[in-house]
Amino acid sequence: MMRTLLDWLLYAHSGGQFLELAAITAHFAPDDPGRYRQYLPELLEMPDRPVVKLFLVDYLRCSPWPLTRYQEWSMLLRAAHDGVEGWFPVTMPVTTWVARQGGHHLGFPKYVAESITLVDDGTAVNGRANANGRLDVSMRYSDDAPPTLARWERDLRAHDAFIEGDLIVLKPTGVGPDVQRVRFDEVVPSRWTTRHGSVELHGDAGGLIPSGRTVPGSAHHFQGGMNLVRTTPAARVIPFSRASHRARTGEKTRAA
Repeated sequence: MMRTLLDWLLYAHSGGQFLELAAITAHFAPDDPGRYRQYLPELLEMPDRPVVKLFLVDYLRCSPWPLTRYQEWSMLLRAAHDGVEGWFPVTMPVTTWVARQGGHHLGFPKYVAESITLVDDGTAVNGRANANGRLDVSMRYSDDAPPTLARWERDLRAHDAFIEGDLIVLKPTGVGPDVQRVRFDEVVPSRWTTRHGSVELHGDAGGLIPSGRTVPGSAHHFQGGMNLVRTTPAARVIPFSRASHRARTGEKTRAA
């Protein structure tokens, strides 16, 4: 019965599972690439440029029941599998049991947190997550301009969505051996409102969060409809450079 319920929850709904959300995101280079590598499973490779991504989101309107409003935060690491890059979620706490179970069905490392809050007071957007009586992460977004951005930082901030590209997950969750890709798919006309500024961070997450540092970040608001869906196993995704070569040469892609 549980499998049937989860399959129904995760079905690609025509109107979208996620109808409105608010979020804070931040990207930064890790202080210790060696520690970064320790948090990537052996099945995954280091990317061309290691990047840590944090997000904290309030899914304001969800559908269908029993998928209802919930909150979530995550730390993602840029990673690669067979040369194809994406985001690997190291941790992904949520505030409801349904969100936890649905996430596990897709391969996300979710657990139910004590509390996750996101509050926009008009001058700043404040996000905070607690678990087991301790602070997991605190993110405070403001419209203050960050220091001069490197090219890779500008590229990451060029997206309105709070997650750009695919997430790389392992099934069974966090273990493998199966490697899959999951992404948000907008299925009805949607609107993103995104502000770019700075995010002050506090937390630890195994030494990967630079607590007390202010980094480039964004505040997002989404209205529309999108689904969280499996795409293609990472091993079957053609890297852009290879796809471009095949397009130029007329080479046909072998059916999977």
